[in-house]
Amino acid sequence: MYSCKQAAKLSSRAMEQPLAPAERVLLSLHLLMCKGCTGFAQQIEFLRRASRKIPEVLEKDGD
Repeated sequence: MYSCKQAAKLSSRAMEQPLAPAERVLLSLHLLMCKGCTGFAQQIEFLRRASRKIPEVLEKDGD
């Protein structure tokens, strides 16, 4: 099982590249048991989605 530090690193890395299947499983198991890391992973996902929308917002501002 991953420590919180390892889970945070994997959550961050998952923003930039796909995780290996074993990493995804172990991270998911950790997140099932750790509310703090689950919150962190949700924040990372929110930032990932928001950053994808930046080009759309910039385009609209340019009109």
